[in-house]
Amino acid sequence: MFVMTGIASASGVGYTDRATFNAQGSIVYNSNFQDYGGPTAIQLKPGVTSPGDPFKRGDVTYSSVMNLIVGQESGFTKTVPLLLSDAGGLLIGDINKAPMYNMLALDMAQFNRTPITLTVYTNQSSYLFSNIWVSNMDSGNLTFIGGVVTGEYFTGFTIVPVNPSSAVGITNVTLGHSPAPEPSTYALMGIGGLLIAFRLRKSIA
Repeated sequence: MFVMTGIASASGVGYTDRATFNAQGSIVYNSNFQDYGGPTAIQLKPGVTSPGDPFKRGDVTYSSVMNLIVGQESGFTKTVPLLLSDAGGLLIGDINKAPMYNMLALDMAQFNRTPITLTVYTNQSSYLFSNIWVSNMDSGNLTFIGGVVTGEYFTGFTIVPVNPSSAVGITNVTLGHSPAPEPSTYALMGIGGLLIAFRLRKSIA
């Protein structure tokens, strides 16, 4: 895990392992888009569906240049279906504020890999993860990133690839509630933080 830094005084902790993240509290919502099917969906070609824009799933509303869900039949991914923005543009996720979720996580993979920028927003702050490398869509692997904030709650996120032709797909979007950690826990959270932050910037197969 690594310390998340934002513009507000409240604190956040980032995680690169889903099991560790899940152990921080109670998971309320998770979407992997595998069971998606709706009256507004348009089948563009085998394995590629446009669910509409904006597209709401649970407590998250997604918008982009054009939302696409790509499955294994598409030839782009060997994983579960991924939600991405057509043409590799900005992908926005707006989170329902009412439940005040302070846990947020997702898995990512990319077509034509280049660094990406992930910005996570709360009611008080914003957390920037720049120059992140994530797994290839056709590798069968996914890159996990999650965060827990204290004294605030998540309101949304944006994902931008450095290269517009390198679309970023997401899945397993997870929201939950975590109790505030004990003060003594913060020291442990910082141990190894710089090392893991550096690892996120390295190429992941």
